[in-house]
Amino acid sequence: MSLDRAIGIMCPDIWGTYFCELLGGIQSAAGRSGYRVIAIRSSPREVHELKLARDQIDGWIAVINPTDLERFLDDGRPVVTLSTHARDGRCPYVVPDNHGGALASARHLIEHGHRRILFAGNMTHEDIRQRFQAYRDALDEHGIPFDPGLVVELPNNERTSGRLAAQRLFELGQSCTAMFMATDQGALGALDALTEAGLRVPEDVALVGFDDIEAARYASPPLTTVRQRFDALGRTAAQLLIDLLAGREVPSGGHVGPTTLVVRRSCGCSPAPAAVAPSARGIAAGQSAAGQADALPRELVALTSFSAPVDPDAAPADAWPGVTDVLAGLEAAAQGRPGPQAAALERAWRDVAGQMPDVGMLLRIVDRLEQAGQAMLRGAADAAAGERVAAYIRQARHDVVQGRVAIESARADYLNGLLDVNLVIREALLEHAAGGGNKLSWLSAVQMSWGCLAVWEARDDAGPVLRIVESASPGKPLASPPAGTRVAAAEFPRGDWLPAAVQYDGDHVIRLLPLRSDGEDRGILAVCAPVSSPLGLDHRDMDVWVAMLTASFERASLIESLVEQERQTRTAYERERALADAVRRLGCPVIPLDAGVLLVPLVGAIDLERARHVLEVVLAEISRQEAEVLLMDITGVPFADLQVAESLMKTTRAALLLGAEVIVVGMRPQVAQGFTHLGIDLEGMTLYPTLGRALSALRSRRGPVAAPRGPRA
Repeated sequence: MSLDRAIGIMCPDIWGTYFCELLGGIQSAAGRSGYRVIAIRSSPREVHELKLARDQIDGWIAVINPTDLERFLDDGRPVVTLSTHARDGRCPYVVPDNHGGALASARHLIEHGHRRILFAGNMTHEDIRQRFQAYRDALDEHGIPFDPGLVVELPNNERTSGRLAAQRLFELGQSCTAMFMATDQGALGALDALTEAGLRVPEDVALVGFDDIEAARYASPPLTTVRQRFDALGRTAAQLLIDLLAGREVPSGGHVGPTTLVVRRSCGCSPAPAAVAPSARGIAAGQSAAGQADALPRELVALTSFSAPVDPDAAPADAWPGVTDVLAGLEAAAQGRPGPQAAALERAWRDVAGQMPDVGMLLRIVDRLEQAGQAMLRGAADAAAGERVAAYIRQARHDVVQGRVAIESARADYLNGLLDVNLVIREALLEHAAGGGNKLSWLSAVQMSWGCLAVWEARDDAGPVLRIVESASPGKPLASPPAGTRVAAAEFPRGDWLPAAVQYDGDHVIRLLPLRSDGEDRGILAVCAPVSSPLGLDHRDMDVWVAMLTASFERASLIESLVEQERQTRTAYERERALADAVRRLGCPVIPLDAGVLLVPLVGAIDLERARHVLEVVLAEISRQEAEVLLMDITGVPFADLQVAESLMKTTRAALLLGAEVIVVGMRPQVAQGFTHLGIDLEGMTLYPTLGRALSALRSRRGPVAAPRGPRA
């Protein structure tokens, strides 16, 4: 299928559990319709101004602030928003049932008797604002006054921000008995802080969250929360966009994904094994065998799907291929005949264990299977049938747990391997940054099939331009652009550069990561990476690797800057040196008047530094030109003080030692008398008031003397 069609995703964070699950749903729908997926971590303003990938993308899925939507809506490409919506209703949007899920959660805390319930979340997100409104509605329902002092606005929805909410609870003391955290990450951060402070959950403070991320299930105590299916939200958003691109009519209003309150111990409950979900209560007493055979696989698949609705028209094996083998094995055990191979059953349970990390839910599937097995045994004459079914169920539980343990072991191995990978990447990006080197050599170590590094260049008539620094396709030769290739930002990355893994039947998507530091856009890293790692990890380390890559650019840029500064400094030094030489010559010009006769006209004040300079120059020229007479003209010296006198005396003595006569011109009688009063001995000097008088006297002794020709170069 052609790679010319693409769905673009705009999101401030294109890693993390939330986004990777969204991306999984988007990719599954996009792939079926022949679209590749390009996820861009940037702001709408930047993408609009830089035109990044603009010519590659047919339509957008935006997970951004509503105020940033206008640039996309005015661009002419279809837009669907996730967890937000345009205020004027110009495009369809997909949101979880934030209000319904949060309302159920707040009501549950109130049913426990709590009246002082703290709410905390990042209010810049529309999802969080909807959950906050549900919190207020639950208070109003029960006649509980709203207290603004119990609301904590967090800077983000990360785990560290949850500690800020706990700090607010500490300030309130015992007047606050429960916390409703708008996200599970925030709830887990609050749980960390509460535990460190010696408070018990739920005995001292009840705690609930929202999202039902994996870590919530394994917290201590396990977190009561609201479950939503991020992948289902992504799949819905992608299908809406595909319908728009196909010209099909799509309602512009909201499309709400289901949520479910999941009760665990952090709220104060001690939940018994959960009952079968409503969609799984299908086998009524007296139902026909044919009806049971049709309903049971759907019940099991419904249990694997969490709170997402099951498509009634889809075959159960579409969602869980192994369900056929699992049920065939149960029937074979009940009837005493050979069933599927053990390897096929192990694979079926391993697949569902990978699909559903919640061990409790996995065991519920086995429990439901056991109920079905007992129903099959009613009226059976075979006395050994019960033991065969019991053995089959025991093996199923073993396979489920074994599958989950294998996944967790592989996860631990992967995390340990990341330590080694980070060392390799650090060496590749930081230690060899100055010499250029291969900055993308680490891609294969992190399961990426292609990468391209480009830096921004000045605009041309078509808009912003990128220059390729390096491209890589580990183990697979591709028509990747060579270094130095220039490409319009709107065409980046071109479809003919990309590996097969991003085609409609592949499992990789393109991620574009801006390299930015100190507010400056330095370049773009494009990578083809799995929607998520095979172990369900979210590649959060990529943020660290991108930071390292940016640092390597900064280091290389700094080295180039230092080299340029050194060149400029050297040039400036040479210029200053030449200027200093010129100044030195102008400060003490030496004019040859005739063979053996030198004239030194001095103008301006003479300080200690200049006196030293005059002495050096005069002695050098007397020696070089073997001068016999030195005319020192001080007519232009504004005043004659002790400094001037000492300079003249040192120069005279040095000249006499070299065998030259010293004639001082411009020494007025009162100046000479002043030197005498200062105790300066003018012995060795011949004094003349003017240069003319001195030249006349010299001419009468030596013959004609040439007129001054100006200073020597």
